[in-house]
Amino acid sequence: MSMIEWLQRFLESDSSKLIYILALILSANMIDFTIGWLNAKFNKKVKFSSAKAIFGIARKLVLFIVLVYAIPVALLMPAPLGISALYVLYMGYLFSEINSILNHFKLTDDDKSMDPFIEFFKGLMRREGK
Repeated sequence: MSMIEWLQRFLESDSSKLIYILALILSANMIDFTIGWLNAKFNKKVKFSSAKAIFGIARKLVLFIVLVYAIPVALLMPAPLGISALYVLYMGYLFSEINSILNHFKLTDDDKSMDPFIEFFKGLMRREGK
């Protein structure tokens, strides 16, 4: 079985599509948290706080639980409305997470007050080149 065929199985029904989007959201959450943690831990311009890191993990976990909890709530709505609401909720949150990741690389504007990760990363590359 080719990889394309395997991935196409996720697009056969609404339930598998929603699980696929949830997996994308979880992956984006992990990437966003990892980049933020690395920036806070190793960037001298950003003060690292384990309390903020734990709060960030807890916040992302609670938001993910709310996303999963929305599934049975959506099933209580009329057929096309509930599934459509889940798609809007999931895609909106996924785009928000992608925007947060892109902000670390100065590709978008966000309300984060810390220095973007890309400046720190460029500084590391300059030091290693010398």
